[in-house]
Amino acid sequence: MERDEQIGTATNGVMLRRVTYADPDSGKTYEFLTNEITLRPGVIALLYRMRWDIEKVFDELKNKLHQTKAWAKSATAKEMQAQFICAAHNLMRLLEDRLAREGIDNAAEIKRRAERPGGLPAGDGAAPSPSRWADCLREWLQRFTQRGVKFIRWLRAQLLVPCPWDDACARLRLIYARC
Repeated sequence: MERDEQIGTATNGVMLRRVTYADPDSGKTYEFLTNEITLRPGVIALLYRMRWDIEKVFDELKNKLHQTKAWAKSATAKEMQAQFICAAHNLMRLLEDRLAREGIDNAAEIKRRAERPGGLPAGDGAAPSPSRWADCLREWLQRFTQRGVKFIRWLRAQLLVPCPWDDACARLRLIYARC
């Protein structure tokens, strides 16, 4: 954190808080405006980061999974749709975890995520040192990020034309090998 200051104007009587945060990994500086004055500045920065990650999940649902409108008008139908979408997201995440345990991962995507602001450091996937709790927190928050388009296209193809697990995994390895 670099600065935590109260800002506002005398004309409209609105007081805001501006938290200026410098990411220790990238060195990039971010400014957050909020009316929340009780939380510590680091928590404010973390909450904005988490919100951004959640927005990326919504973007994935809308653009990659083509969920742009409600299936029906009733509140019950909308709730059911939301539950199905959440289940699909969680199932994709579980599948990605299983594939990673089998040594199948998108190295290019991992590298790209590590290079973006606030991304995880690229490495061998080993757990970070206990003394670096911020890295652990960042790793935990990584679950909110988008699935790669290669993964979603592969999954869609496997659902449309099923094949044995080993064959499907071999296809995904080939897809990930292409740049």
